[in-house]
Amino acid sequence: MLVTGLVAADAAAAVAAFDLAEAAGAAVDPGSPETARVLGPLLARIGWVTAAPEELRDRADLVLLWFCDPERQAPRFSKRFVDPPLDGQTRQTIAIGPTDGRAPGPHHRHERVAADAAVDLARLVEALIRAVAVDEAACDPAPLAAARRVAAAIAAARTVAIVTDWSADHVGLAAWSTASLVRALAHEKPAFEVPLGDRDDAAIAASTWRYGAAGAIERADRRGGRFLPAEADAVRLIDRREVDCVVVVGEATAEVAAAIDRAAGAVSVVRLAADASSLRAVAARVAETGTTA
Repeated sequence: MLVTGLVAADAAAAVAAFDLAEAAGAAVDPGSPETARVLGPLLARIGWVTAAPEELRDRADLVLLWFCDPERQAPRFSKRFVDPPLDGQTRQTIAIGPTDGRAPGPHHRHERVAADAAVDLARLVEALIRAVAVDEAACDPAPLAAARRVAAAIAAARTVAIVTDWSADHVGLAAWSTASLVRALAHEKPAFEVPLGDRDDAAIAASTWRYGAAGAIERADRRGGRFLPAEADAVRLIDRREVDCVVVVGEATAEVAAAIDRAAGAVSVVRLAADASSLRAVAARVAETGTTA
């Protein structure tokens, strides 16, 4: 059995869902891409500074679209959160990556950088921000030049938001590189990362408090559930048919929903509302009878 879901759920619902998982002896994984990466909880260890898109709208005067295309991955994102002026001030956006993804405007520009240079660029920008010496002879000139321009824009900004989508980063190095960049920048001025995609922050936080990891817990046990990144994440457990029942609390992430569709009836799916009191009642019944019936 696997307990997953909890997209946009509150903390009380997340805690109650994990109570249910413990009562049933189930695996737990909310479905965040982090637990599907080989590097696992690296972002938690280095300190991931994130915020909701509303923070970008209200605070950031510089937005870096970092190797992502919000218009394709999150339709209307740019129109809602990037384009409007900030308290009468101009908001600048810079799309960084191989393609722009947005129509050019007076306060938007594109830094064309190859996709495989994402990690190098983040490390270079961080080095420039921290005034760390860079061996220019060992650097590819194009990413180095782009890094200098991006660092200059950051230096001139008051608040910086970096928009990312690392759902396809199966190792975790790209996600780690931007998390490290934002953390370094946050020591100098307000800065945060805005990850695109499903928000299961409460579930990740509750899982981390209870089990020491964001998910991919092979058996829910607060005394020592084993964390197996890229092994016991929800998508892999479903794809390998290592669970015969999937309990979706609230809404599943897009990746988990796709895995359930691929299973095509090979696993049973139980859908429960992300309501803390109802989940606690189910957990109590499971603990007493050993069944959800």
